[in-house]
Amino acid sequence: MTEVGIWFLEGVRFFLYMRLAHLVVGEYRGGRRLTAAAFFVPWALEGFLRSLSPLGAETMLSDLFFFMVEIPVLFLLAFCYRGKFAGRLGTALFLPTIYWAFKWTVMAAVFRGREVSGRRYFLATALAVLLLFFLALLLGKVRKSRRERERERLEAEVLMYERQFDLIQSSRQAVRALKHDMKHHVKMLSDLVEAGEKEAALAYLSSMEEFMEPVEEYVDSGNESIDSVLNYMISRAKSGKASVDWKICIPERLPIPAFDMNVILSNLLENALEALLAAEEPVLSIRLTYDRNVLGIQIKNSCSRREQTQARRERHGLGLENVRRIVERYHGSLRIFREAGWFRADVLLFLP
Repeated sequence: MTEVGIWFLEGVRFFLYMRLAHLVVGEYRGGRRLTAAAFFVPWALEGFLRSLSPLGAETMLSDLFFFMVEIPVLFLLAFCYRGKFAGRLGTALFLPTIYWAFKWTVMAAVFRGREVSGRRYFLATALAVLLLFFLALLLGKVRKSRRERERERLEAEVLMYERQFDLIQSSRQAVRALKHDMKHHVKMLSDLVEAGEKEAALAYLSSMEEFMEPVEEYVDSGNESIDSVLNYMISRAKSGKASVDWKICIPERLPIPAFDMNVILSNLLENALEALLAAEEPVLSIRLTYDRNVLGIQIKNSCSRREQTQARRERHGLGLENVRRIVERYHGSLRIFREAGWFRADVLLFLP
């Protein structure tokens, strides 16, 4: 009966191997069922070999054999997933090592000097499998939280586009309304000019311009995706009573996907806005320049000394690792500067 229990625990172990590989390496390449069938083969072979050698003095040697064989087997099984080579290699080396090392440690610490019996071996196997279960549970939560952060980022991106669309719509509606009444406006201006009321005519023209100007549209570079992010973030900063200045010198079209730009700008500006909440005098400065296929981005914000210390402890703030990945894709650079009461992020991208 004990042998059946050990065989069942070994099956749970290979299931956890499959689950952990999915979390570490990536999505299934040929489907979950096909992957499960692939993991079933080494479990069945290991169970068959164990049935040929009952527990006893040779158990540790057989365990060492299984440990050495599992590493290349898991490396091959890792190709059932879509992922990077480093993830496959890490899975093959790390999972068997942590399982067998913990199992042998339990056996050496608890059963030192005693003969390896079925019950003792069953207990050590159960504890090692339990360790793999908690590891899978932990990695699952980490992956879930990462997905939630990605979902929140995408929701924020959609909100930015919605706000920019609203700005465009309000601008078009204002122009449409002005066009509808254009005859009346022209008549009024003609009457004012004929009457020699120059100041009144200029005031009337100024009123027409204000009517056409959409609310809260701060940046108008012509690049709608970038304008969307900047207008939304500037609006948030101003609603928090921050002093904001910006200089945007970019063409309407840039040779970089809107997604990559949104990742960079959203993360840098989100960190800046969080720091402004604790700053005594919130100030935000935004600079975007483009010259000969080199895009420069500078985000500078005031912050408290406590925020500077916290940012250093959290590896320069949340979201910067995502920015680094995008920057490396364009062989660029991300530089972080901290001065007394200031935080600055400089990005250089070498676009194709």
